[in-house]
Amino acid sequence: MRNVLLVAFCLMSSVAYAGESDHIIGGSVGYGSQDFESNDGKEFSAGDSFSSDIYYRYMLNEHFGLEAGVMSGTGGIVSAISGVFTSVDNISYKGFRGAVYGQVPLSESNHLYAKAGMSANQLDYDFRGVFSSDEVKSIESSGNDFYGAVGWEVRFQSGLGLNLEYQYVPVQELQVHSFNFGMSYRF
Repeated sequence: MRNVLLVAFCLMSSVAYAGESDHIIGGSVGYGSQDFESNDGKEFSAGDSFSSDIYYRYMLNEHFGLEAGVMSGTGGIVSAISGVFTSVDNISYKGFRGAVYGQVPLSESNHLYAKAGMSANQLDYDFRGVFSSDEVKSIESSGNDFYGAVGWEVRFQSGLGLNLEYQYVPVQELQVHSFNFGMSYRF
């Protein structure tokens, strides 16, 4: 009887490790640039940006998945300095996003991937006239925009993954280009 239980336990535990899980959680932080287009059509660099991203991904099969996440970003050090010379300052954004995820394996643990989807976001910034003595208006706007990313990921047998990613995130009048470093866990 004891041998039968031992064999049954071994068979059940091997089934548990037979395939990878379909669930992945992760996050990333990044640094990049942001460009701003004012309502009158003028485009100018809004400086650098810091971004963050937290997500959950469900893999439909080995190559495709669906991803939902929360993203945010704000101006960096250069943006703080350039804000003295520009009429738009204190730019920040946040929002929710959904994306289709696709990956191409390079080896058993390395793959290239792409994400494409939509974001529901909020953009906040301060606007002032040409002269620094002009009144400052705090502007808040909401909208839906494209979300896209491409990257490379390595996944270890423990389920831990590390990735490098380029994100393109247009947020209404703002366009963010960000290079992110991320970690994820497959469970």
